[in-house]
Amino acid sequence: MKLFYFPDREKDYQSYMVYMLSIFWTVVIGGTVSFGFIFFPEIWPRWLTFLAISIFIAVFNLTLTRYKYTHLASWSLTLMIWLLITIPCYTAGGIMAPGILFQVSVMLTAGFLLGRRGGLAIGLLTMGTDFLLAYMEVNGYLPISSVIHTPITRWIASIIPFSTVLALQLYGTNQLRGSLIAFQREALKREEAEELSAHTANDLNERVKELRTLYRLSRILQDENNSILHMVHQIAQMLPSGWQYPEIAAARVCIAGIEYSTNNFKPAVDSLHVELKTKQGTSIRIEVVYLSQVPESDKGPFLKEERNLINMLAEMIKVSIESRQHKSELEDYKHALDVASIFSIVSVDGNFLFVNDNFCKTSKYTSEELYGKHHSLIWSDLYSSEYFEELKAVMQNGTPFRGEFCNKAKDGVLYWVDASIVPFLDESGRIYQYVSISYDITERKNADDKIKESERLLKKITSQVPGNTYVFEIEESGLLKFLYINKGTDIFNHEYNCEEIIEFPKKLRDVMHDDDQVRVNEAMKGAYKTNFPISIQYRIVVNDQIRWRWMQAVPEKDKNGKVLWYGATSDITPLVDYIASIEQTIFDLGHVIRRPVSTMLGMSKLVIDTNLNLDEIKEISANFYHLSNEMDKFIRELNETYQKKRQATKFGIDITPIIDKRSSLFN
Repeated sequence: MKLFYFPDREKDYQSYMVYMLSIFWTVVIGGTVSFGFIFFPEIWPRWLTFLAISIFIAVFNLTLTRYKYTHLASWSLTLMIWLLITIPCYTAGGIMAPGILFQVSVMLTAGFLLGRRGGLAIGLLTMGTDFLLAYMEVNGYLPISSVIHTPITRWIASIIPFSTVLALQLYGTNQLRGSLIAFQREALKREEAEELSAHTANDLNERVKELRTLYRLSRILQDENNSILHMVHQIAQMLPSGWQYPEIAAARVCIAGIEYSTNNFKPAVDSLHVELKTKQGTSIRIEVVYLSQVPESDKGPFLKEERNLINMLAEMIKVSIESRQHKSELEDYKHALDVASIFSIVSVDGNFLFVNDNFCKTSKYTSEELYGKHHSLIWSDLYSSEYFEELKAVMQNGTPFRGEFCNKAKDGVLYWVDASIVPFLDESGRIYQYVSISYDITERKNADDKIKESERLLKKITSQVPGNTYVFEIEESGLLKFLYINKGTDIFNHEYNCEEIIEFPKKLRDVMHDDDQVRVNEAMKGAYKTNFPISIQYRIVVNDQIRWRWMQAVPEKDKNGKVLWYGATSDITPLVDYIASIEQTIFDLGHVIRRPVSTMLGMSKLVIDTNLNLDEIKEISANFYHLSNEMDKFIRELNETYQKKRQATKFGIDITPIIDKRSSLFN
């Protein structure tokens, strides 16, 4: 089936001709053989031989055509058919054989397949061969004819070649007519193609002008040293050359309020313009006019491509202006970054690529001393190389790092920096450099050390205070939240450590006397609402002993506006006991001395109001003396009792001189 693949007539005409003529001659020879079987059945081997050879010729040449040996197949088919027709004439009557007329058809076939020269060669070969056959027949060199034709068979034998000639002539005429029509169509197509080519050439010329204009504009915009004034001037001058009629074109350009026009510019009817604004509001306007009337295109005097061109030009200018603005802004940012921070860029191998002035000032190295050197040059002894390898591994996926480092300057002095390290990734996601932005925090580190030292001293001092010192917040419920607490040296205190109280402030409430818990909680609620200072006494139960404590605290707002309470508690049990003894002493003075004093008052009134004799006065004086002795004895006993209580309370307040002064009144 592949062998009988029908070639494409338009794309491969020669293969098509070989294919068609191979089939044609096979059919013709098959028809001739059929007549031979009918009229001359006795020589059937001759007809089978003809048929077999014709089939071989067809298969052989179709195979050559199938495998693209078309030129060889053209000569092979022509010569094989010529030999198949000419050789049998030697035994069928020579020049008188009816089959010799087939040579005319073969010459036509040669003309179709081999062209002018090939057809001429086959024609000359045929005439020479036929002359040789005629010569041999005249001189009796031909064998006796194996086929004796009758008038009918001669007519049939003549009709077949004549029919082939007519068929080939009809085919050739049809081909010639088709070729002429195709040629005419091709001519029309060529004319259309030439018109299209001319139009295309004109369009290409316009596109070349547009591309040249775009190229010139890009060169102008790429010149970073070009001022806006000079840039506007250059753009306006080159614009007219990019339009369809440059000889009558004029242009005007306005960028950021700077305007420039070509010398011949004036307002015109045929005008093409575009206006844009950058993100920062910079206005851009381009205008091109034709000073006289021009042939109109599809949408006015300006081509559609020219409308696109002016928009592209405006967009290019806009992008360039925005790029300049962004670059200026980046320069400002870079300047601010250089002024405010320590900036460096390190390669993926850890070598310095760039350092700013602040980096050099802090590290005390020059930029020349740092470029190309590994950043381990500034490492302090606080870090190992493994530490930085681990840090590098953490940032492999592009994650930035923020931390504090201690570096060593050129003179060996250590300095601290707060650094942000950002890895930069390429399009494939691989790190190609690291950017570090740092701030010198050495002074802050020193201040932190001073603060820590102050805190240590404060804790040391407050740890020697008998009572508790603390900082706390008060919740609306009255519960305390401790931020800082120091237990002090008071042995009569709760058993919890400071960390437990900070984490579980309710534990302080648990050691408070049951009768005082509600009162203290209400006092805290009131302090939460009023922000008044706190001063409250309460009892705690420690080791089955009741101890009195006095809490004092003052409120103060922090920088966030939150109210914090600063204060202390202390054990006031000795003071309470002392006050109780004083109260008891006062009670005793009030009740024991009252009787003799009343007696002395009555006797004194009696002396004043009555004229007493000497004996009566002596009797009354003796009573006075007796009463004074009782009072003196009582005061001495009271003083001894007080001294014992004062020593027991260990409060350190001595009121003996006052009592002694009062006792002298009775001497």
